[in-house]
Amino acid sequence: PLRIALKRCVLSGLPLRTHKRKAVIKQMFYNPEDVTYFKPAQLVTKEGVTANILEPIGTHGHFKIALSRPMRQSDTVLLHLYKRVYPKFAAADEEAEDVRVM
Repeated sequence: PLRIALKRCVLSGLPLRTHKRKAVIKQMFYNPEDVTYFKPAQLVTKEGVTANILEPIGTHGHFKIALSRPMRQSDTVLLHLYKRVYPKFAAADEEAEDVRVM
């Protein structure tokens, strides 16, 4: 195949409190292990502000972020996730059907 097929998933979270260029985000993750796993990923808001995860807070999945510029309290924080999907070839599908028939 000459093209790459991708699936895209978007996780969203809401700001719990904001102060200048830092904020606390809720409802994106539900445990601190997920926050530490996605720590290298870059976040973006609907208004175009970029952010990085600093640390998890507590046991419910809240976390602190550092923003590139101040954000509004009504903004939404997004995490775009991509997964490569490999195409299914016709020969593999025909072999699978032959095995089911026998």
